[in-house]
Parts: sequence; C-alpha cells; structure tokens
Amino acid sequence: MRCNVGRQAHVSLTPPVSPLPPATDSEPELLARAGRGDADALEALYRRHAPRAMGVALRVLRERSDAEEVLQETFMEVWKRAREYTPLRGSVEAWLLTIARTRAIDRLRSRAARGRMVEAKSAEPLESGPSLPDALSSAAQDARRVLSALEALPAEQRRALELAYWEGLSQTEIAERTGQPLGTVKTRVRLALAKLAGLLGT
Repeated sequence: MRCNVGRQAHVSLTPPVSPLPPATDSEPELLARAGRGDADALEALYRRHAPRAMGVALRVLRERSDAEEVLQETFMEVWKRAREYTPLRGSVEAWLLTIARTRAIDRLRSRAARGRMVEAKSAEPLESGPSLPDALSSAAQDARRVLSALEALPAEQRRALELAYWEGLSQTEIAERTGQPLGTVKTRVRLALAKLAGLLGT
C-alpha cells in the first residue's frame, strides 16, 4: 500500500521490515532535501524512522488502525514542515518522534471526547476533533477559496474528508458509517488531501 504525502511523494503506509542501508547524506541533509520536494529523501527518512514512530503511536493509542493513521499524518507533517527543522530542536529522529507522539495524543484525546459524548448521549458536535490539515488551517481566512477547493473534489472524497475533519471520525469509523472498506476510505482521504494541497497551493 502506498501513501501520497503531498505533491509527488509516495511513502509506504506499512512500516518496513528492514531499514534502508546507511546513506551518505546525513539526516538533516535528507530532511532539507525533503523540504525541497525530494520524495526519495522522504522515503529514506520513512524507512529509517517509521518503525519507531509506529511504536510510539501504538504505545499511546493501543489500536493498530489508529496508529497507522497517525503514522501517515506524521510523515505528511514532516513533508510539509521539513524546512522548519533546525538542530536546536534536537536530532531529526527526536523531532520526528515528537510529531508522532503529539499526533497520537491528539487522537487519543479526540477518541476520549467522543466516548464521553456517546455516554452522555449528547447531540453536540465534538469540541476537540482532529486538527484541520495545514493546507486548510493556513487557508481558513479565505473561506471562499477553501469551499471552492472542497467543491472541486469528487463527492465521495469530499464526504470522507468532511466526516474526518468536521465530525471527528477516524477512518475506521468512516468505513463503518459509509459501509465502505477501510482501504477505500483511506485512499479517498489520501487523494482528497493531496488534491486540496494542490488546489490551495501548499
């Protein structure tokens, strides 16, 4: 299975069996190349760090499907924020694992909030669902532009994205709600995010 992480980057969703052999580039150099749009550099970082990032997410969430989604979100964020990294943040691995841990904790809090909502049988929308993607957050001030981009998506992709980011559902829950296979839902969300990033110029 492949994961499209913005522009032309493709990263395997499943943690690799073994990492790539040591490369001549240092990790900061690989991250800098990823920030310039080098998908191979991002792939190399993924192969090195996905197992540990997956482990961090699993320890927090205890559910593999949620951890896999966090892993995908982590490398989407690495792809978008690569240029922000400085050695003052610590090693590349420490920076990356911090992103994974933060994403996992956010998802855990969201899951707990949904559980409390169900127990209370409340019809109120979640106050703490998953954060909007950076592409949407940065464009939030231009609502017309965002709405136009959303309307350009195929209906099934738009619906999956709305359930994920406006109703706070995990991809597993979207699959249950829509009756679609989980793999189909993951593909729709991935394609929708990639197309939005292009339409919004991120």
